[in-house]
Amino acid sequence: AAGIAVEAELGAVLGHEAGPLPPYEELFASGKGFTDPEQARRFVLETGLDWLSVAIGNIHGAISGAAKDRKKIEARLNIEHLDRIRESTSVPLVLHGGSGINKDCLGEGIRHGIAKINIATTIRQAYERASEESVEKAQEEVYDATVRLLTEELEISGSADIINPQD
Repeated sequence: AAGIAVEAELGAVLGHEAGPLPPYEELFASGKGFTDPEQARRFVLETGLDWLSVAIGNIHGAISGAAKDRKKIEARLNIEHLDRIRESTSVPLVLHGGSGINKDCLGEGIRHGIAKINIATTIRQAYERASEESVEKAQEEVYDATVRLLTEELEISGSADIINPQD
């Protein structure tokens, strides 16, 4: 109503916990924290939000202090659950925690309704490692990681040829 785009997350995209998580496969199989399609439908209708971030097996990057230097859990996406959410909502769907998810799985997510993917963990970790050496090294590492990640994401989404058409 105020002309401001709103993105909200519904469900529990894990990764903020202070302590260790149960094994990922156990979490994935149980659907613990997954966005409920009916709640998503109601939430979108009642709030009028513009973008909905969903929990479908994705995990935020190593956010807590205890996990910040660790390699991110290699998550995957429950595409059937994504389909149920997409069918029950009318807004673009967002994937938080996209860093480290297999490229094929991300591509499948895009084909099934994901419109935006957040991929900050790899870039942030490159910066943090390199900044221990020097600011210049950190800037170079972040630039290289950003170019690599954006190139990969554009290829996965099929947007690379749109942005940089090959004659």
